[in-house]
Amino acid sequence: MTESRLHTRLEPTFTDYSINKYKPNYNGKKKVYVKIYDSGIKGLLLNCIKKTGRKYFIQQFWFNGKSDYWTVGEFRPHIFEVKDCKTKVVKLMDDHTNDNNLWIKNPKTTMRHRNERIKKAEILNRQMKTINECIEELCKANFPKIRKEGTITANSMRTLALHLIGYNKRTQHLVYDDNEFGNGFITFKACRKYNTNKPESWDDLFSKFPSGHGCIKEINGKEIKDRSLYDSDLGKMLIEELTPAIVRNYLEGSTKGWATKRAMIDAFQILWANSKKYMGDDKPLNPTTREALEVKKFDVSKGKNSEYNRRKFTPETLQRIWVSLQKISHMGKHTFQSEALMLMLVSGVRQTECLKITKAMVFRQGNKDNEFDMDNIILLPGRMTKNREDRFITITEPVAFILDRLDEIYKQPKFQKYKFIKWLFPTNKSTPKTWRGSDGELSTDIMNSRKTRLTDLRECWETMKDDARVGGVPRMLRKSYASIAVKQLKTSAKAKNLTGHVRASTLDIHYDVHNQDQVKEYANEVSEVLQFHKK
Repeated sequence: MTESRLHTRLEPTFTDYSINKYKPNYNGKKKVYVKIYDSGIKGLLLNCIKKTGRKYFIQQFWFNGKSDYWTVGEFRPHIFEVKDCKTKVVKLMDDHTNDNNLWIKNPKTTMRHRNERIKKAEILNRQMKTINECIEELCKANFPKIRKEGTITANSMRTLALHLIGYNKRTQHLVYDDNEFGNGFITFKACRKYNTNKPESWDDLFSKFPSGHGCIKEINGKEIKDRSLYDSDLGKMLIEELTPAIVRNYLEGSTKGWATKRAMIDAFQILWANSKKYMGDDKPLNPTTREALEVKKFDVSKGKNSEYNRRKFTPETLQRIWVSLQKISHMGKHTFQSEALMLMLVSGVRQTECLKITKAMVFRQGNKDNEFDMDNIILLPGRMTKNREDRFITITEPVAFILDRLDEIYKQPKFQKYKFIKWLFPTNKSTPKTWRGSDGELSTDIMNSRKTRLTDLRECWETMKDDARVGGVPRMLRKSYASIAVKQLKTSAKAKNLTGHVRASTLDIHYDVHNQDQVKEYANEVSEVLQFHKK
């Protein structure tokens, strides 16, 4: 290939910025070959395609007195850039040139033989998969745990799906729920917002929304720049071609904060762990370890509502919130939401845990149905707690007050139907009409599913904020309770038993084991500060 045949133009420098921004003058040609300034690599050119706008690094070489070339790779920001090109060319020249930089082996021949070996190995030993194909397989397998039987929780599935296939209309068709053992599962639904039917399967979903199609560009007028791994150029790579550098470039290209990027790393780790079966016997080193992908933490978090991460309510503000929630409850507005927030206020229970409490988990003193040696507690089984360990809420006077209020609600004619729902805090947006299956009969599976319980408390919280003239977010109730518990009990080692923190160091110092009676004593001691119902 001669220089005249290459239609050479002298323009871009050997930098990612210059090559990315470079727009060649095609002069009626379908493609042009452009020299690259300052590359330090003899014969390196840029092949620019007019129709697609793609750019390829081309390496010219002389072998046996003839000019030839080979394609190094396509320039793709954050995936295959200048440094990747240089690394690949230098390695190939080391293998194919002598000390005088003369080509002694034809790289096109060796590359062809390599591809033939890979093709043969593919047929005999393995099935090579792209990252997108591995994502599809992970979804179809229902996001299994790596080291244990079962699947990850519904909340974890939602987070994982966001980074792998989210920021896209396809996730609007997914419904996440947990079974009785705490294993998550996903079902499909129609989407009224986009007027799309319920997918019949994962294959149907990915057929409706293939890679790059259905990306959400804005929400409520706000531009959405994020793209999932499935909708990125990276998804087209073979899973085994992933390197720490490639993953790191992908993360650096995101505008998200530290915590979100940690979650993105977790998504890469789960995907890699579940895709090893496609890599044959000679598996590459894991490119997704946190050591290799350490993400720097900002001094100040930039996440939504991050300003509330360290804030908590004073006891006086908590009383105002309590009075407002009680007023909302008796007005019949946001029924079950107000009571759930009241329970969070006086127990420090997490919102996700609170909304999964069933009536069968409540063991009140003197309850004839209590066949277990448990009195005055609300049991929180490990399958629904964050640290997967059993815990309980002591039924203190304030908690008993809330349970009595719920009993009053269930006696009202319009709420009696919810006695048949297992959840302590059902959603009043569900009705017996929605509890029927395709055969028209009442479905126990539907009645006991996520569809019949509260999953969000924002409506009531916003109403309370306007009424009580307070700011903040619901999770501050837990922080406030923890603060009061530490102050009352004089040590966070004791408070930990009430809040369910994994380590006491999350609050203050090392962990202490206490029996049920001791924990009840701690809870009653803390509740002395929270006797708002008496005021």
